[in-house]
Amino acid sequence: MKAFLLALQFLTVAMPSRDLAADADDFARSRAWYGVVGGLLGLALAGAALLLRAMGLPALAVAGLLVALWGLLTRLLHLDGVADTADALGTTADRGRALEIMKDTHAGSFAVAAVSGVLLLKFAALASLEGAALPGALVAAPALARVAPVFISGMLPPARGDKGLGAAVAGGPGLGREFACGASALAIALIAAGPAGALAALAVLAAGWGLGLWYRRRLGGYTGDTLGASVELCELSALLAVGVF
Repeated sequence: MKAFLLALQFLTVAMPSRDLAADADDFARSRAWYGVVGGLLGLALAGAALLLRAMGLPALAVAGLLVALWGLLTRLLHLDGVADTADALGTTADRGRALEIMKDTHAGSFAVAAVSGVLLLKFAALASLEGAALPGALVAAPALARVAPVFISGMLPPARGDKGLGAAVAGGPGLGREFACGASALAIALIAAGPAGALAALAVLAAGWGLGLWYRRRLGGYTGDTLGASVELCELSALLAVGVF
């Protein structure tokens, strides 16, 4: 139960226990629950979508409110990763300089462009989904996307050694945890979106693999920011895949 609560508190605004003591092993075990937590987040978003539709709001308004709610429910954690990763890897800086840029709290032009692009594409993808496709995609995308940081951190070493939030949360390798996370996320996606969920899973797999290779080439590994960016980009990939199904 502790592992689930840690995953819930880390990935969402939920705070079921403010005094939850945990060590590195606890955080590593919590990775097995990332897909389930993503599915719960998706259920909240799907419920909001159905409510907004029942109120008679137009599709564009529903999409805009869902994008805003999505960010609020995750404390903008992953969008912050998009911003920092874009600033660091959008330049031709070498590995050392890129890691320094990533730690800078100021947002540069690459950060603004990347975050704006992700939000606009999410908005467009949600606005284009009709009928049951919208709630299905809203459940499937967050569940599948949260597999990406688990597998990327399992494939790559931390770019800053054992320092940083990414290394602290990822912990050591654990194929059992990665399998549990991936299997639960896939099951959620298939139940929520049917065959479109399978296509979304393939899109997330391709996006996550490509991002992992990019992080290895540019940084020699992953950071907390790159893992957050991978969640956002894989969510977007899943939404687009459902949209073209």
